[in-house]
Amino acid sequence: MQTDRLLARRRRGFVLGAGLALATSIAAAGCSDESPVRQAVSGTVALDGKPLAAGSITFVPVEGVTAATAEVVDGAFQTGRSTGPAPGRYQVEIVAVQSTGKTIPHPDFPETTIEEVRNLVPPRYNVKTELKAEVKPDANEPFTFNLSSQTATSPRTRRR
Repeated sequence: MQTDRLLARRRRGFVLGAGLALATSIAAAGCSDESPVRQAVSGTVALDGKPLAAGSITFVPVEGVTAATAEVVDGAFQTGRSTGPAPGRYQVEIVAVQSTGKTIPHPDFPETTIEEVRNLVPPRYNVKTELKAEVKPDANEPFTFNLSSQTATSPRTRRR
C-alpha cells in the first residue's frame, strides 16, 4: 500500500513536471529573439538659437516599435546602439523642465506637496509634437532640432 502511494505521488510529480515543461516550451515558442535591431543616434537640440541646457528627447514610433529616450546635455544627445531606436519613422518629443520655486499639492496625494515645474519647450515639440525623424537601418547622420519658443507655423528639423 505504501508502495502504491509512493508510485502515485511520483506519477503526479512526473505529470506535473512534464506539464510545466510543456507549458514553458509553448510560452517560449511565442517569444522570439528577433527584436528589432536598434541604431545609435545622436544630434543637437537648440531652443531659440541656444543649446538646450538640459532635458530629454524621445523617439516615439509611428508604427509599433519600441520608443527610445536620451538625455539632452548642453544641447547634445546620443544613444548607444543597444538603447537607440529601431529603424523606422518617429515622432520626436523634447522636454526640458525647470522649477518655478513653488510647491503645489501632489495630484495623487493632496495631503503632500511637490515642487512645481514648467516645461521650457512648447507643447508643439512634445505632447503635441510636430517633430518627425526617420532612423535608417545603417549609420545615421546626427539629427538637428532647432526649436522656437515663439509661435511658428512649422518647426525646423533637418538632418546634416
